[in-house]
Amino acid sequence: MTIRNIYLGTSIAFASFGILPSAAQLHESISVEGKYVPEIIKVDRINTFPKPLKFSMAASPLEYEKSGVAAAFIPSMLAMPATGWNDTKEFSSNRGYLELGAGSWLNSTLSAGYRFVDNASTLAGIRLQHNSTSLWKPHMSDATDDVTRYRYDESVGLYISHVFKGYGRLDASLDYHVGMFNYYGYCPINPIADTKIDAPTQTLNDFAMRIDWRSPMSNASTLSYGASARVRHFAFRSLPLPYAWDKEHSKGNRETDIEIAAGVRMPWDGGSSIGLDADLNVLTYGGEQDLFNYSKGPGETEISLHRPDNYGMLVLTPYYRFNRGMLDIRLGADIDLTFNAGPDGNRYSFFHIAPDVNFALQSGQFGMYLNLVGGSQLNTLANLYQNDYYMSPAITSTRPTYTPLDATLGINIGPFSGFSIGVEGRFMASKNVHLGGWYQAWINNGDKAFSGMYDQSGDLSKRAMMYSLDSEGINLHGFGISGVIEYTPSSVFSFKAKATVQQQDWKKGIFNGYDRPKVTADISAAVRPVSQLKVSAGFNYRAKRAIYTRSFVPLSAGIIPDSDSENLCRLSLPDISLLNLAASWNFTDSFSVWLQADNILNRHDDMLPMLPAQGISVGGGLKVLF
Repeated sequence: MTIRNIYLGTSIAFASFGILPSAAQLHESISVEGKYVPEIIKVDRINTFPKPLKFSMAASPLEYEKSGVAAAFIPSMLAMPATGWNDTKEFSSNRGYLELGAGSWLNSTLSAGYRFVDNASTLAGIRLQHNSTSLWKPHMSDATDDVTRYRYDESVGLYISHVFKGYGRLDASLDYHVGMFNYYGYCPINPIADTKIDAPTQTLNDFAMRIDWRSPMSNASTLSYGASARVRHFAFRSLPLPYAWDKEHSKGNRETDIEIAAGVRMPWDGGSSIGLDADLNVLTYGGEQDLFNYSKGPGETEISLHRPDNYGMLVLTPYYRFNRGMLDIRLGADIDLTFNAGPDGNRYSFFHIAPDVNFALQSGQFGMYLNLVGGSQLNTLANLYQNDYYMSPAITSTRPTYTPLDATLGINIGPFSGFSIGVEGRFMASKNVHLGGWYQAWINNGDKAFSGMYDQSGDLSKRAMMYSLDSEGINLHGFGISGVIEYTPSSVFSFKAKATVQQQDWKKGIFNGYDRPKVTADISAAVRPVSQLKVSAGFNYRAKRAIYTRSFVPLSAGIIPDSDSENLCRLSLPDISLLNLAASWNFTDSFSVWLQADNILNRHDDMLPMLPAQGISVGGGLKVLF
């Protein structure tokens, strides 16, 4: 899903600990009419201790914080973080914060931060994040009985924000994240007899640097402008292959994303304004030229994991906006100009256009909206990693996902005495949706079909799976409907429930994770019987799931050239149901303790093929503000 750029008329903040996606594929526009002074968040403390698996209802990987300087974060305890991270943010006026936590399976977390400078014009500080798990031992095979799952994520970031009175505001950050983990579900295709197997290990390095400039926003009738520059380097150490005797692995892909963006908005009397945003991404790649070749026999099609070609994309977004009283209208278009993207001989076309249209009406406790958006989403190594932590360390194609239309129509009513309700309908059509989420399965199963995998003919006896090696993606289109109910009668009690039902059959559907559930639901409730104590419960449900891949038949014939549904193979996945409980006690405004029990139903359902989940996880910790 493409959302418009944040550049002008907003307070821009990016979560950048290894999560700094290109604005070309995750962006939003918010203009503020009238006088507006950006609020600077003093401390943005991120709690990431063992979180239950939770997926967002939409396709966007993250939501940006819209004001202040956002602290970066890395989710750590999720078994398979897909389209959402389930992170919470808390804000404090204290200069520093420290949180420690530990629990079962040797899950642990440490969050810390301190502002060295904090005054009316300048904010500067450091933030640290550690998350790890290293004890849980899934049973995958006799050869891997001694394999435990381990994962370590370490992040450090520096940030500064300074207001030049009368001229504008400068924001900058420097962040580094290193991840060290093993492919814990590893069960080799051809294990050596009576030999214990060590799971392949991986290291990723993620470095991000950004700088943003924004003009003053003190007067809605004056010209506003902004510009930004970012560099992100994302690299995997190695590419393990699907055979027990492959000890020498190729190097993984190394990706550098250079982004330059700018925008300008000119308002005039009556609530109207026109603007133009521009965003240029240039992607370069390093590593070995040929990482892995799948078949090279006579007359066979060669399928390879290789070093992608360098490429780039320029996004131009002209728009007109009218904002007055109850009405807010934006009319624009995303114009995408792409250079050298996609595999050699089958490039992504140069020109794409999609609508950038919004209509919103808010009258008292009733609101309705219509969004018609779209555009090209970059399938970079870093962006694909957000959908599957255990993704392939090499990509087969740099072809973006093109969404000619993503339409939503919604109504919100309330709150009435703490009660509110919302309903939304959606239609989305996308081309070249990435068929990821199969890497762990590939290094375990090679090209063999899983039990229960089928195509529309029902016969897989002569088929071999492509798994992570598909460079074409899939074209999807489908409808969905979602609803949300919230009830917060007082500070003592709150309740929220959200559910989504979407088409998800073969090429009919809306991408909401590689497992494409038809039904998703999130229910949460919290009670505060006394001011110091808060008790909360949450239930996450993800049902009627299935993951897709391509096949070719027979192997010697190469890949079937067209992209009809008959070329897809489907593997059903079990429903996911997670029940979680938490409690916290505030001894003072600056000191609190907490307890948390996740997945108390003790489910071990695979998030993706051969990625089993931990069972019940219990932990606790403390938080100090200073």
